[in-house]
Order: sequence, then structure tokens, then C-alpha cells
Amino acid sequence: MIERNLPLKNVPRRLSSFAADGESRSVPKYELLKRALLDYISELPPEREFLPYEKELAGEFGVSRCTVTKALEKLRRGGYIETSKKSGSRIIRRSLPKPEEYREPMQNIAFLFANNEESTARTTDFRWQLLDETERYFAADGVRTVAYNLRENDWQAWRDPETLAASLEQRGIRFAAFRPGGDDRKFCWRRHLQALQARRIKVVLLFQDCIELTTHASQLLPGIDYLLVNSHDTLFRVLDEHFSGFDRIFYLSNAAADWWAEPRMKLCCDFCENRRIPFEHIRSSYLWLQDADRSQQVPDIDEACTERFLESIPPQGRIACFCANDYSASSFLYRLKDRNIDPARFEIIGFDNRPEFRSLNLSTFDFDAPAQARALFECCEEFRRAPDAVLRRTRGIMTYARFIDRRSEQIS
Repeated sequence: MIERNLPLKNVPRRLSSFAADGESRSVPKYELLKRALLDYISELPPEREFLPYEKELAGEFGVSRCTVTKALEKLRRGGYIETSKKSGSRIIRRSLPKPEEYREPMQNIAFLFANNEESTARTTDFRWQLLDETERYFAADGVRTVAYNLRENDWQAWRDPETLAASLEQRGIRFAAFRPGGDDRKFCWRRHLQALQARRIKVVLLFQDCIELTTHASQLLPGIDYLLVNSHDTLFRVLDEHFSGFDRIFYLSNAAADWWAEPRMKLCCDFCENRRIPFEHIRSSYLWLQDADRSQQVPDIDEACTERFLESIPPQGRIACFCANDYSASSFLYRLKDRNIDPARFEIIGFDNRPEFRSLNLSTFDFDAPAQARALFECCEEFRRAPDAVLRRTRGIMTYARFIDRRSEQIS
């Protein structure tokens, strides 16, 4: 029989007593509960192996089960416990963290990104969505996110690396997330990153996919971490789970998007070859439409591409059409409607989950900004506990894209 370790006699019930001097009152309860449980674990005799159940911990400290779950997850990540559905939380490490492992005070972080669009509406671009989520996560911990938009057409103040680094230092910023432009292949941010590192500012580069990681590989200096969204794994998993039984699969893209669309197309092609599903990549020419909302040109699917698709489809069967992005998917949908063809005959899938196309009810892939913001917050937590060690290390962190099946309203 497993003996649970109740009551927690030597642990103060007021979680606020575990907040370090200078810390904000808005330190999450789960972080304070984690510290309380570390104190408790360090005092237990060796024969006591298990923590109380989540329900008992919630009642003991007057917090929700959700708070307890988050605190236990942080203990598990720190190597203090291991969990199983059958036996609960087993203690595997008992030593109390050293004083320097507690977080140092932090008031501001920086979010640097290169957004070349004229519009600064936060709802129309993934960079803004990620900034919004980052602000929410850090605000809950009493930390303010300072945004620096390094737009090519309006960033003269930040062209000098020392000016940018000095601005961060003046604000007391020691942690910075940087989202370079995915298509910004002509400009190298290396000198800016070096200037930030010289001031002992920890930098985490944010990449939407493996193509961006390859494009900016020369900027992964020693001591810089990166956060990568693995959309390719999600695409393969979705193909395997949802499209193995289809009779034909197409991939539509505009020639302007080749540099980032080709790898996804190749993944779809390999999947179809392995499943013996007929596959065809139909490539639209360099056709652009003027998008009034974004004040710039966007890629479109041309008539020839649509005609070729209609000539290639079988008279019956399940047809899936993956598009390079939501713009391509929406323009293809309208091309079909112009020909009085019901798009519901086909499964049309976009990419990016742009808000302006959600009313079309297209299935799509989303880069899951909340998951990236959460991973960024955890990286900052590590830095605050052990800044010297984290400044020296280089580490890759991976999150995954989400598939939004709007026909069934499922997210996977």
C-alpha cells in the first residue's frame, strides 16, 4: 500500500510567504505552490516516496486543481517527481534548489520583430498574434513586454546595433525574443544579436518552420536559443490520420511561394507515394492580387491552374486539395465558385489560419501562438533561475502547429 504524505505540518499555508523579495505580487500561484512543495519534499524522510493526491493538495493550500496540476508539472520538468495515472506523483529528487535557482527580479522583456506590412493591426499577422500571447503570459507574472517593430521602411532608429542594444539596456531588459522576417533573406541581423549578447541579454530566436531555421542558421550564435514550430510533423500526422483513405490529393501553390511551399508539397508527395494515392502538384504562375486590407500584393491561383485541376479530378471519389496558404485556398475557392462549381465537393485545406479567411470555413493549419508564448515563458524562467548558465548555452525548443478541421470543428 502506498503511504501518502499528509499532513504538511512544516509548510506555511500562505503561499505568499514563498515570494522572494522584490518579486511582483502577481507571481502565479502555481509557482508559489511549487516552491512550497519543494520545501516539503526536502524535509521528508527517505521512506516517504509519494506526494499527496492533487485533490488533497488543493484543499491543503486552498487553491484550484488546475493550480496544483501546473505546480506538479513544473516539479516534473525540474526532475523532482515522476507521475503516473496509477500511482500519482513519486518523489525522485529531494534536494532543495540552491538560492541562485530562485528567479531574479525582472520588470521588462523585449519582443523584437520585423514586420514589413503597412498595417499594424494585431489581428492580421502571426507576429502580432504571438506578441499578444507573449504579453498575456508575462503580464500574469508581473513582467511587461516591450515591443520593437524593426520594419524595413521605418526603423532607422534601430539600424545601428548599439542604439538598439542601448535602448534595451536602458529599460533594464535582459531577456529578448526576436522574430526575424521569414522572407527577409537579404539582411543579416548578426551584428544586432552580437550587440545584445555583449550586454548579457539573453536572446531567443523565433522560427515558424524548418525553412526559416535554415535561412537564418548563420545567426544562431553560441549562447542564442531558438524556438521552432514543427509544422511538418503536424502536416504528416494530419495526412496519416485524416487523409489516408482519400482517392486523390492535390497541392496548389503560387510560384512566388516556392521557397517555403516546396518542402510541404514534397512531404505530401512522399506520403501519397507510400500510401499509393494519386498525387499532383499544380503550380500557379506569378499572379498577384491587390489586397486593400494589407495594402500590398498577395499571391493568387490563376485560371490555368484551376483548369488543370478540373481536368485532373476523377468523376467521383474523395478529393483533397492542400494549398500553400490561406490566400491560395481562398482564391482557389472563388475560382471554383466563378465556374458554378460547389467547393464542398472537395476538401480544401489552407495554411496560416489568417483571421480574415475564417468566415470561409476552410480547414487550415495554425502556428499555435499560445504554445510558443508558453515555451518562451518557460525559457525565461530558466534564465531567471540560472542566468549565467543560460547565457552560455544554446538550445533548440520545439512546439507544434495545430490542424483546425472546420468541417468538424476539431483541433488537433
